[in-house]
Amino acid sequence: MQSIWDAVADRVDDDLRAVVCYGPVESDSAVRDDIEDRYTVRDGRTVVDHTIVDQLRYKRHEDAVEAGSLTAVLKVFEDAWVVSCPDSFERKSGVLVSIDRNGSTEIDDIGWCLEYLENDVADLTPGDT
Repeated sequence: MQSIWDAVADRVDDDLRAVVCYGPVESDSAVRDDIEDRYTVRDGRTVVDHTIVDQLRYKRHEDAVEAGSLTAVLKVFEDAWVVSCPDSFERKSGVLVSIDRNGSTEIDDIGWCLEYLENDVADLTPGDT
């Protein structure tokens, strides 16, 4: 996971909020200190659980949109972009990255992050990085 943090941080600098490699039961995470102070471990698990449920729900919509396989989900919040990239729908695992929207990061950087997660970070489950 540290390698993912380093690669994304090289692109978005201090705007990187969190990187989470998740699975159905456990997850590994690296979180910026000020963000970590806002959330409990239970809050973090809730985010992962919602990501897994969303990933399963979105997979079912794949057939409704003739645009190829679903490879990632981008959620846009007032203060953050959250990119989740499942490595396996069946294993309910993947990588989640959160980036500040109020910093210097631009949408091109988010596009880079999506491409990086889709192409360079594959089949990671907690403990693999």
